[in-house]
Amino acid sequence: MGVKLSSPIHPHLNLLDLPHDVLLLLCNYLPLQDLPNLSRSCTHLNLLVGHHLDHLTSVKMISSWARFLSTNTGLLTQMESLVDHVRMKEDLMGRKDMYRLLHIRPDKMEEVRRVSCAEESVTFIGRNSPDKVEVRDELGRKVVRVDRVRWLQVEHRWSEVKLGRYRVSVRIRVEDNFTWPHTEHQPTVWTVGFPVEEGEEDIVVGVDRAWWRHLRKGMTLGGRVSVEKEGLGKWVRVVLPEVNVKRVGVVQVKVRDTVCNWWKGGLSFDFLELRRVG
Repeated sequence: MGVKLSSPIHPHLNLLDLPHDVLLLLCNYLPLQDLPNLSRSCTHLNLLVGHHLDHLTSVKMISSWARFLSTNTGLLTQMESLVDHVRMKEDLMGRKDMYRLLHIRPDKMEEVRRVSCAEESVTFIGRNSPDKVEVRDELGRKVVRVDRVRWLQVEHRWSEVKLGRYRVSVRIRVEDNFTWPHTEHQPTVWTVGFPVEEGEEDIVVGVDRAWWRHLRKGMTLGGRVSVEKEGLGKWVRVVLPEVNVKRVGVVQVKVRDTVCNWWKGGLSFDFLELRRVG
């Protein structure tokens, strides 16, 4: 006995025959970077992508973006600077602005506090000379460049942090003269201190030589201390573990490299960020 194959109910049905609302729903399952390719397929899909982008860049999202700009205008990334002019939906200048905002995801920026590493409130111990605070042309602001030190410690404290879940990140750039000559058992230690119901708690994570080598190669790193690439330039975010602040108090971040006593350097520090995530 042979196998009987069923024939399709609608043999001539194609994607464009689906209702508009169904096609919009399908767009939600596509990665953002695939939407430009879809829009180039035909006029119908180009219009569909336009409606989808217009829906995603909601008034609520743009209001979140405007609130973020009101407190962090001087410390924007290169991608963020491209949509610095947007305060209302009417300010969007075409799809490029929509794509940039959707890449940034300002709706996830419930509360963001950034501080420049060149500010006095950020402590650098081990910096070899004050002339290494320099202005980067691509940013238009001062950053701290660590060229050659034996050991390094960076610290900052955010005061009056309210209850909630937070994520701390450090924006850095690996320079051409980067060298971090650690042995296998000489870690760089990243620490986040935060208030709990009674007292304080620290999350301490060390990264080894392999971690720094992968960072220099431009690899995306996971783990408890992860690295996030940005859409433009060579700057990356080193993201520390999430913390749960259970009473109003101080959140502190520390970066310490004091075990390896060999000369190291070739890192630039832009800003530190405390972001509420829940």
